[in-house]
Amino acid sequence: MTKTSLIKAISVVSLLLIGSLTSTQASDDEAAVRQIAMNYLLGFYYGKTELLEQALSPELKKLGWGTRRENGERGGPYHMSRERALQYEHDEELSESAHKKVIVFEVLDKVASVKVEAVWGIDYMHMAKNDGKWQIYNVIWQSWPDGQAVD
Repeated sequence: MTKTSLIKAISVVSLLLIGSLTSTQASDDEAAVRQIAMNYLLGFYYGKTELLEQALSPELKKLGWGTRRENGERGGPYHMSRERALQYEHDEELSESAHKKVIVFEVLDKVASVKVEAVWGIDYMHMAKNDGKWQIYNVIWQSWPDGQAVD
């Protein structure tokens, strides 16, 4: 093997190893993002403050439009900070089978975009990774469109 072909072979192997490491990190990040989104759901569903503390950035900005149960009118925008989210008390009993769905749109090395479906509606969120930890920074949501409510 010539020196040139040896250098090419080493370069190819190095690129394959780097690609494998990058792929593993991306897979780990996607799993972490998915778990943070699920912690958000479970935290609100069952009043698990510890899950919300882990999921929500201190800088959280949450904005949404919701349908009021008492009159069926859509209101908003409603704003929620992290502090208010941590004090939130869900007023209905939800079963373990209550609707919860997480769709990860994209995960980069520092930011991610996710859609969460819940009994209350649809949330779109942006996450960021700081100090190796994913947290939710922005959420925009609305109640289910008329006729699309889930259990």
